[in-house]
Amino acid sequence: MQQRHSRADFPIRGIISDLDGVAYRDDHPIPASVQAFQAWQEQGVPYAFVTNNSTKSAAQFAAKLSGMGIPATAAQVFNTISAVTYLLQQRWPRGTPVFAIGEQPLLEALELSGFRLTETDADVVILGFDSRLTYAKLRTAIRAALAGATVVATNPDVLTPVLDGYDPCVGILTAAVSAAVPTAVPIVVGKPDPFMIKQALGHLGTSKQETVMIGDQIKTDIVAGQAAGLRAVLLASDVPFNAVTGVVPDLVITSLLDLVATPAEETGAFR
Repeated sequence: MQQRHSRADFPIRGIISDLDGVAYRDDHPIPASVQAFQAWQEQGVPYAFVTNNSTKSAAQFAAKLSGMGIPATAAQVFNTISAVTYLLQQRWPRGTPVFAIGEQPLLEALELSGFRLTETDADVVILGFDSRLTYAKLRTAIRAALAGATVVATNPDVLTPVLDGYDPCVGILTAAVSAAVPTAVPIVVGKPDPFMIKQALGHLGTSKQETVMIGDQIKTDIVAGQAAGLRAVLLASDVPFNAVTGVVPDLVITSLLDLVATPAEETGAFR
């Protein structure tokens, strides 16, 4: 992969980072990443996190990061739970019947947003990560889609990083529903859509030219970052099928410490 920017280019004044595979792997922190975020905190470089993971609330993600030694608050975390609820609030009235596959934080957020969770006669089907996915849930989703329900997926990832490799993710579930109901084209709210990155950028208050998006997957993180107008940095990983034709990261690194400025350098300049 070709590096498109050099050390002499614009400094880094703001950081937007993916979580899984960048800050940590499953429940295990990546030591170099912990050191990098601690250094940015000390240097006063603002950062935020964007993740396609819908299994935790922003507060839960912040607590997880803090427990690993990465200073974080809920306000710094943007995930697909808020993206899904925002979409529904924009397009459907409160009380709309929704069938959702996902973990408890997603289900709770949908109810708090005014939508009625149901297993029958749903107008909208939400596909999120569910560690307790069953055939019965898949059947309910497909039957609702066959009956005309709109299908919304939290993210397109087919794999999610865990400590000992990769587990299947929401993209697998979305593919199954799409194969069964080809006319039900899913709306995907997570990366590579740049919505969450734009939210994070607004929170940071930094310019696009001096903010970077860091991720470990080209087809989601890098595409979304560049679509939002940011320089996109790829943290090299062993994610299978990571190349995307026509998409080139602005920089490829092997450690987040590669982006941390030394005292003699202008804060956060590309290395």
